[in-house]
Amino acid sequence: MLAYYLWASTAFNEFSPNGYYNYLARGFASGHLYVPIEVNPKLLELENPYDPEVPDELRMSDMALYEGRYYLYHGPAPVLLTFLPIHRLFHRDLPENLALFLFACAGFLANLMTLRKFHPDAGSLLYLGLGLANGIPFLLHRAMVYEVAIGCGYACLAVGFALYFRGKHALAGIAFAFAILSRPHLGLALLFVSPRCWPTASLGVLASLSYNYLRFHWPFEFGLHYLLAGPGQQSPNFRGEAIFPSLYMFLLHPPEWLAKFPFLRITRDPAIALPPQFFHENIMGALWLAPFLVLQRPKWRLAATGAALLLFLSSAGWVTQRYVVDFLPWMVLAALCQKANPRLRNPLIAMAVVMNLLLHWQGPYNAP
Repeated sequence: MLAYYLWASTAFNEFSPNGYYNYLARGFASGHLYVPIEVNPKLLELENPYDPEVPDELRMSDMALYEGRYYLYHGPAPVLLTFLPIHRLFHRDLPENLALFLFACAGFLANLMTLRKFHPDAGSLLYLGLGLANGIPFLLHRAMVYEVAIGCGYACLAVGFALYFRGKHALAGIAFAFAILSRPHLGLALLFVSPRCWPTASLGVLASLSYNYLRFHWPFEFGLHYLLAGPGQQSPNFRGEAIFPSLYMFLLHPPEWLAKFPFLRITRDPAIALPPQFFHENIMGALWLAPFLVLQRPKWRLAATGAALLLFLSSAGWVTQRYVVDFLPWMVLAALCQKANPRLRNPLIAMAVVMNLLLHWQGPYNAP
């Protein structure tokens, strides 16, 4: 599995030292929270530099511009765990695809520990399902700042659950704290674990709010309102009318089938009506990637975490394939931890593995 992750993270990605997280690591190493990139003076002269129609040649797309400095709206946990230590120890940058590889490995090994605790006689097919039927292969196709943040959150949450189920509540809380510093909404997992994890996990909340205050002078400003991006991306639009279309796309939206390899591609056009200002990208529903989820009663703490994260994402009105990794790995782990009739489950696990591998090859926006 780890060898596949290494190949998957390098097959379609260059070993570039200029990823956004490397810029942030250089900023941290220099003692400040902004990235060391000079803002184009022409951008600052504009009446509204945040206008989605501003040409990309004038701006660093998907960075936050505040008081003449560039910041990342993505959480700092990947920098603290990998990029900054590598920069400090070896005076080198860490390519983002290798960072994502490390996070994928850490998440898989931690989930493997949890699976073996509840299902010690699990065989190799379940291991394949655990490592491949969760959207991670797709994530590895394109390793950029977005995927690195999601991969780090996945790894931290997996380590947190592995420690929690072994009674290491304080250490589990620290892992959950780093998950929050990767993707703040991953803190919803704390609702489904013992309060004994909360004291150390709260350090992640405090660190995240302090980080926001030091950058944007407001603890609840994550940088989205200052984001240089396309239309509809500067703030989540929480509203009830987005929930059911989002759930359909996250769970059920089918791929388009092709007559040649890789035989599928993800599409942007759903067969349902969408509310206005609904941001979505090419996607294939999670139940196509893990159809065995419908067969059995799962471990409730893991399944509830996945369901809560899915509901949060669905209420935000932002739908994209990489967000599946926020919730699907916990639903997959929850299902595989319980025993089921292998005659029903094993063919569906095999199908799930194939679908995830084909989706990895296809990549985001049908890259090949």
